[in-house]
Amino acid sequence: MVEHPCTEPDHDHTDQPTPEEQPQGLLYISDVQALRRAEAVSFHASDGAGFIHASLTALTGDQPRIYTAKEQHLFGEAVDRDRRRRIDVAADIVGYDARRRWHERQLPGATAFASIGGAQFEDVWRSVAGFLRAGDVVHLRWRADNNTDQLIARGLHRDELSILVQRGKRLWTFLLDVSVRPSDARMVTGPARR
Repeated sequence: MVEHPCTEPDHDHTDQPTPEEQPQGLLYISDVQALRRAEAVSFHASDGAGFIHASLTALTGDQPRIYTAKEQHLFGEAVDRDRRRRIDVAADIVGYDARRRWHERQLPGATAFASIGGAQFEDVWRSVAGFLRAGDVVHLRWRADNNTDQLIARGLHRDELSILVQRGKRLWTFLLDVSVRPSDARMVTGPARR
């Protein structure tokens, strides 16, 4: 079943246009509902494309979870006993390459990953999910090696993840995650070096 994005709060269609007709990252009603209900959210990017996984876990305490019909609809992909929804979005990884050249759109060969485990308890994510509306277009942007001299001296890397939300002609940017880690545990992997 497909659905239309909603520009009015009470509008609840279920037909989606073909992929050629829609911008990448366009949110539908069920996308927004899944992002708000998700227990975990992960963000992925490589080669200019990205996606968001909104997930529910199979265990609630010591008991196996019985998913409601609504949860099965919103989180349509079964992964082992968990449920997941994939939302394709545009994604950029900006930063320096191995030759210290800055790339504003896509750092060649880089991939990125970030996750929010307890999404329903994470204040920033709950605020962003509550802000999102059907018809918004979301875009992920990673900034690789946004370092200071003190971090460089200690062999650490500062990577950032922001989510851009376009609603009509307005654009908002929310900083979702900042990590300061050694090379082997970064959000952005690949040729990013500084």
